[in-house]
Amino acid sequence: MPRDLSCSVGRVTGTYAICHFVVDLACVATVLGPVLAAFSGGASWGPIASAGAALMAYDMVAFALQLPIGAALDRLQSEGPAPALVSFALVAAGVLLALVPGGAAAAGATMLVALGNALFHDAGGICVLGVSGGRCAPSGCFIATGALGVFLGSKSAGMPAYAVAFVLVGALVCCAVLVRSLGFVRAGATPALGNGAVAAVVLLCVTVALRSYAGMVMAFPWKASSAGLALAAVVGVALGKACGGIVADRIGLVRASVVSLGGAALLFPLSWTSVAAGMAATVLFNFTMPITLVSLARLMQDEPGCAFGAASFSLAIGALPALMGLSLAGPWWLCALSAISLATLACGLRAAGEGR
Repeated sequence: MPRDLSCSVGRVTGTYAICHFVVDLACVATVLGPVLAAFSGGASWGPIASAGAALMAYDMVAFALQLPIGAALDRLQSEGPAPALVSFALVAAGVLLALVPGGAAAAGATMLVALGNALFHDAGGICVLGVSGGRCAPSGCFIATGALGVFLGSKSAGMPAYAVAFVLVGALVCCAVLVRSLGFVRAGATPALGNGAVAAVVLLCVTVALRSYAGMVMAFPWKASSAGLALAAVVGVALGKACGGIVADRIGLVRASVVSLGGAALLFPLSWTSVAAGMAATVLFNFTMPITLVSLARLMQDEPGCAFGAASFSLAIGALPALMGLSLAGPWWLCALSAISLATLACGLRAAGEGR
């Protein structure tokens, strides 16, 4: 077993939440900035021969690869800082490689930042789940900051690449110092949850995939009217993930799921014309992210990396139809997706043995 250096839950969660923001910011700024500029200018490498292919490759590697990486970290019983430190080095290398003149290394940069992103999420997820003691709030806070990093990363695409790279690499070095100071943590024991684990895992993963697809097509018309409203919508996503874990710890996973997806289903029909309804629906809809993650971790109590990877793999699968052009947008589609998600999540939680 690894050493237990009694790191506080808040310190571990806060550190990895900050690092999550920086990693997602660095990866998105790199892919949407110099990488896409290179492919738009004619760069080509094997199967990655266009800007669209580069985006697809990044998404699939960054999310789908978290499942095998998480399983590998479980097998190695790696709960210390080493995997996160390696992930920072990979992302930093990708940021710098993207600056090679002429876009000659754009494909390599894409793969490095995607691999680093996948490794970081598993490494951070394992550590946060390890200190959370089965509670949802730490995982929700860790996950929430990624949305802000993605948003700001997309806004940095038009800035000077060398200046952005300098800032990002410096931030990643700071992340390495922060994570290195945490030492090792030991995963807290969680109770076994009875039979039906396979069915529960499948249903929970389906719920994650549905939420991922809904997030991809959740294009409220009012978001395009101002940068402030677009930022507010992203803050709503982050707030929902963070608050969802807190609410679930207070009232139980099942009740929090009903409040989340039931409330979102009622609000989505109004969300296309009402900013308030859209914001409230966004917050409520994202409550279930920490609920599904912690439920998977309880089912796979000896494999937290695999649990985190399964959730991320499901995110990639759910996003794939939208990336391929299948967009069932509109308030009533979102209402239906919320209702279906509630049904699959409730069944999954029941199969997992969650009684309330």
